[in-house]
Amino acid sequence: MTTYLEKALNLRRHEFVPASILFSYLFLSLATYIMGLSVGTALFLSAYPDNLPHVMVATALVVAAFTSVYIRMSSRVRLEILIMASLAFFALSFALFWWMTLLHLKVVYWLIYIWVALAGAMGPMMGWTLANLVLTTREARRVFGFIGAGAVLGAPTSGFFTAFATRHVHPELLLLLMTVMLGACAVLVRTLFAKSRERLAEMSRRPAPAADIPKNFREIWAHIRSSHFLVLITALTAIGCASTTIIGYQFSIIAKDAFPNKAQLASFFALFSGFMGAAAFLVQMLLTGRLLRLLGIRVTLFVTPVVFLMGSLGLLFAPMLLTAGILKGSHLLLRFTVDKSTTELLYLPVTPPDIKSQLKPFIDGFVWRAADGVAGLTLWVFATKLHFSPGRMSIVNCFFLTGWIVIAWGVRREYLNVLRQAIRRGTLDAEKIATGGVLDSTTTEVLAMSFQQAGEQQVLYGLSFFEVGHRAESHPALRDLLEHSSPDVRQRALRLLSDAGDRKIQPQVEKMLGDESGEVRAEALHYLVAHTGKDPLTLLSTETDLPEYVVQGSVVVYLARTEVPEDLAAAQMILQSMLSRDGPEAARSRAEAARVLGAIPANCPLQGELARLLRDEDRAVVEQALLAAGKTRNGEVLGLVVERLANPHLLGAARAALVQYGDRAAGTLQEYLNDENRPLAVRKQIPGVLARLGTAQAAAILSSSMIHSDAGLRFDVIKALNRLRKEDPSLLPPNEEISDMLEAEAMGYYRSFQILAAFDPASFGAAASRSDAGEASVLTRALRERMEHEVERLFRLLALLYPPRDIHNAYAGLTSRQARVQANALEVLEHLLRSEHYRLLACALDPDIGLKEKLSFAEKLCHTRVDSKSEALRVLLHSEDRWLRACALHAVGDLILADLHQELMRMVRSGDSLLEETWKWTMLRLGATHALREQPEM
Repeated sequence: MTTYLEKALNLRRHEFVPASILFSYLFLSLATYIMGLSVGTALFLSAYPDNLPHVMVATALVVAAFTSVYIRMSSRVRLEILIMASLAFFALSFALFWWMTLLHLKVVYWLIYIWVALAGAMGPMMGWTLANLVLTTREARRVFGFIGAGAVLGAPTSGFFTAFATRHVHPELLLLLMTVMLGACAVLVRTLFAKSRERLAEMSRRPAPAADIPKNFREIWAHIRSSHFLVLITALTAIGCASTTIIGYQFSIIAKDAFPNKAQLASFFALFSGFMGAAAFLVQMLLTGRLLRLLGIRVTLFVTPVVFLMGSLGLLFAPMLLTAGILKGSHLLLRFTVDKSTTELLYLPVTPPDIKSQLKPFIDGFVWRAADGVAGLTLWVFATKLHFSPGRMSIVNCFFLTGWIVIAWGVRREYLNVLRQAIRRGTLDAEKIATGGVLDSTTTEVLAMSFQQAGEQQVLYGLSFFEVGHRAESHPALRDLLEHSSPDVRQRALRLLSDAGDRKIQPQVEKMLGDESGEVRAEALHYLVAHTGKDPLTLLSTETDLPEYVVQGSVVVYLARTEVPEDLAAAQMILQSMLSRDGPEAARSRAEAARVLGAIPANCPLQGELARLLRDEDRAVVEQALLAAGKTRNGEVLGLVVERLANPHLLGAARAALVQYGDRAAGTLQEYLNDENRPLAVRKQIPGVLARLGTAQAAAILSSSMIHSDAGLRFDVIKALNRLRKEDPSLLPPNEEISDMLEAEAMGYYRSFQILAAFDPASFGAAASRSDAGEASVLTRALRERMEHEVERLFRLLALLYPPRDIHNAYAGLTSRQARVQANALEVLEHLLRSEHYRLLACALDPDIGLKEKLSFAEKLCHTRVDSKSEALRVLLHSEDRWLRACALHAVGDLILADLHQELMRMVRSGDSLLEETWKWTMLRLGATHALREQPEM
């Protein structure tokens, strides 16, 4: 029976109990309110027909006082105790009022009217507060319709019962029944806390005196003012309540003129509430949930005020009981169905959750009734003093309703922003933003300031930031370091300034030729020869302690720049001697030679030695050769530079060199990227290099290379496009191409999903925790890891189409283990993405969508299905992923699936040692099985 109800009501098993309790609570609390409203209004109008505006103002004052006490107690008393005590207080009050009616005290009619409004404000509010705490955003969008139906069903049930009862008993006697129903509400609250102990754990403990949680009216109002979203919610609630209070006044006065007898009036009010409540129940069950799911709050926020505006105009031109009933009926039809469910959704992303137990009493209690008080004052001015008829009051109400629509528009815009903020607060930002070798101005200034008082090691560390990616950076702070006490700091600062071509430091550098450090003198000599063209022999004294290769390198630079044939020949001889040097200084001599080639013209014949240096065995030599190739943009060695991307120790220098080549390297990079015969280690680094180029040609290469058989390479290309989007969105390919790639990646994900579901269906749902604990098979873990990578690629593609920060936060939220954060992330995506893109993700990532529904979606998208474990393994045995093929092989042997024997015989292993060894092990397992089957029976 329970399973049938869960399917019929679109509830999940873990939601059925709390949803049923909340349904019952709201049913009883609204039934109590409708019964009290019918009885209380009829009794008050029979005794005080001209004082309705006054009692509205008095109601606002009493509600304000009670709400203030409630809020103060909420920071000192457990929420469970507070709600139950409030319900008990109302129950006992109505019992006392019944006793007072026996004494014929007319003043009790004021108290009954006020207390009904007070209980009607606080009772449902406390129920919706619990619903907000128990349910996540996604659960709420599905379950709120059912929960709200309890409130809506309570109205007609109570209305019809009250109409029947008032024909046979005095209306005052129903106050005792209200006492019983409120007592039942208290019992339901206790049951909810017992059944949802885990989700309400924080609320079940005594509140801690947290500094950031408001404890009184002043602090709550300050908290609301600090949030533009909360201000809008408050304004929306206030203006909505004021306008509906005026509607209620118009209806009550016109009805009083039609039914002078208090019993008849109470019966009419009850019957009217009953019929409209029944209609509202149908709206809640059939329409509210669908509207919220299909249109969201961006549409449902406007339904109620627009309908009220049209009804008010009708009452203005035809002030009669029929038009007043239509207007009041639309109030009962929409206010507690579409409008209430929409408004409650606005509170879900408000964080932290405990703040809601203070905010909702303030907004739903005090603000609501304060708005009633404002409406009462408005009625007193226009109806009592200016003698506006109930029909003419529609003119005043049209101003309120117009303001309602304007505020709803502001809430609609702010809702998505608040959801984004809720996700950021609920998840950690794990992604590190790459700098690409370029320091932003703020970081540069902070580093420069740190140089002034830092020690040697701190300064050297700071200088390493200027060397990121081997990109030359010049800054006044670097010039100050030329006077630093550390020779290492002076030498590195001078090299950075030399690479940046800073000519302002020439006088300082000339003095540095006499520096006490040989490394500093060598760097100074190199700078002066490279940037002033001076003869190095004239810069040095006849005797110098600089290494011979340093002097030789300076001479080579000087001679090569003269472009005189005799000088070039001499430079060639000196360079050869540097390259052929033996002994402990040989590597340093070759490195200096490589550095020299970066300082001479690109068309110089000496550049022919660069290819030799790029193949050198010493890493420092190759690094200098790479930097030299980048400075000269030597096309003859471009292929060698690209190949050095495979060496992680040379990666930074190779990248820097290729970036200096610019678009001259683009064609070669594209060739290597798309050539499957090239080493994968090289190809995987190329997308990052193209992103660093940041040109239209580089972007075109990346966009045309999004489709690769290797998943890791596809990821690198998409990641590079993400980086380009951040730098210059105009470089991206058309959205249609990205959308096509998004669908292709989604098909890959759902194909993996089909395979995993066929091979290991227990890895989904409740059994997933077993797999997470490490008991899943190797293949299951491999498939799940691949699916995680596929999801990341999907989100990176989405970041090319939508705001990257929002997409990243949604990804972080969905991959977290926090149900509320996941729900908020899906809510953001639903508002942010186009419907076709959202469907691709929601079916995969929404935990509320069942396995069968996901498999059905996967079958439609992929146009195929996987029905058995053997079929899943057959697909994986021919996968392009080497690791998945090996895992599938192992699974075949582990499960001894002899029906796949022929499939294994056709499997291509391509000399891969891992595949070969696993294949042999699997074949032995299958062969042993055949041998056992062929043994004769004894």
